[in-house]
Amino acid sequence: MSAILFAGPSLWGSRRPLSRGLVLRPPAGCGDVLRAAAERPAAIGLVDGVFESGPSVWHKEILAAIAVGVPVLGAASLGALRAAELDRFGMIGVGAIYAAYRDGRWTRDDAVMVSHAPPALGSRPLTVALVDVAAAVAAAPPADRAALMRIAAAMNFRDRTWPALRARFAAATGRPLAPLDEQASLKRRDAEALIDRLAMPIAPPPCRPPPETVFLRGLRRRISS
Repeated sequence: MSAILFAGPSLWGSRRPLSRGLVLRPPAGCGDVLRAAAERPAAIGLVDGVFESGPSVWHKEILAAIAVGVPVLGAASLGALRAAELDRFGMIGVGAIYAAYRDGRWTRDDAVMVSHAPPALGSRPLTVALVDVAAAVAAAPPADRAALMRIAAAMNFRDRTWPALRARFAAATGRPLAPLDEQASLKRRDAEALIDRLAMPIAPPPCRPPPETVFLRGLRRRISS
């Protein structure tokens, strides 16, 4: 097996072919990275992860995977967050969203969150991430950009859709929002960059095993049962 990629809504609409041997799996939940590491893939790519319907991927399971020689790369969404938190311990970050979290330009977790359809329906995103709003409005006039970002930042990620953003912008400014490329997605671009990176040779970074706490031992028992 060459590599395993956990992704869903961030890859929606992508036409990028997966490299030969790359195994695509739904957004990862707690234990999925540790379970994947037991298969000894060439690498694990983490893009999307569970955060409401179940426990999220643990930091320690990522470190445990790296410690046994499986490189773990993150980008675009939960993967970018985890990579920014763990890059000093060997996790590899890819893309602009990872770099923004790493450098402190984004700090809120919900900037990458979206509501989306279940994997059986293709994980289609139903709302728009704040990072994608920022990318879409980057070339807009400064006053429009500032107004839209204030509106988008104040909205819950479950409610943040382009029609809702346009309606609130018009209500706040008294004029319609100029056309934007609403189909462009920085999350998708970063996820595709991770696919490209997984197609390259990746040397396992050095990483000390995390402490075998009662929680990590319990997780190992659960995924092996």
